[in-house]
Amino acid sequence: MIKNKFFLAVLLGAILYISVNYTPVLRQQALTLPLQIKHYFLHVKERMTRQAETFFSQKAKIAELKTALEKCTPQAQLSTAFASRLNHFLEESRLKKYDPRLILVQGLSYVKLGDFSRLWLDFPDFNSSKIYGLLYRGYAAGIVDAEAGHPVARLLSNDKMVCSVRIGAQGDLGVLFGGKTFLSVKYIPSYAEIKRGDEVTTSGNDNIFYEGVKVGKVVAIESYNLYKTAAVEPYARLHDPHYFYAVDTGSEKIEERNATR
Repeated sequence: MIKNKFFLAVLLGAILYISVNYTPVLRQQALTLPLQIKHYFLHVKERMTRQAETFFSQKAKIAELKTALEKCTPQAQLSTAFASRLNHFLEESRLKKYDPRLILVQGLSYVKLGDFSRLWLDFPDFNSSKIYGLLYRGYAAGIVDAEAGHPVARLLSNDKMVCSVRIGAQGDLGVLFGGKTFLSVKYIPSYAEIKRGDEVTTSGNDNIFYEGVKVGKVVAIESYNLYKTAAVEPYARLHDPHYFYAVDTGSEKIEERNATR
């Protein structure tokens, strides 16, 4: 009797495993439900935390926000003025309007236990045909693309995190690859005059980031016959981050962008 029950349990478990892993619809539902549950509980926790902070430190928080607003307001006004002038120039030159957007996104959980380089995201109006840049405290933090139809953050430590960058005083182009300890900038022209301490920023050429986002500093350089490679220490310190800004540059679909590489 016990053997029959054990056999039945093993059989049902095997059927469930095969159904979830090899049936696309069931696999999608099995992935979606836990993310929805995490999304709900994170928002409940966040709302309760905000209410508690408001209750216990309302006066101090208001003063802090007022100071921050006074600092940010002039910068926002100047940014609007520069953007307006830039877009007038683009319009006169019959070029497309430049209007990148920043979207607040929230990390839900790591995709795989023990792998801290990929995060499921709560991403409003996610477009799976795009790749987005990811910012954390003003620095480049990774990219966002789709996995099983859901938005995934590939952080700087992920080896599939790739974007275009500029390096050194002359702004020579290179391709940034993620790494666990240091990032790697490859395919730098062999004639490029770069040195340790040079800053690496995004180029904007790949329509993932806009130009000029700070990435990190060069700590080592290797020279080859046709190009150079630089090891880069990132600025972003990603220790259990919860919120990021995703960069939407208004780029075309992934296939169209890749066709221009």
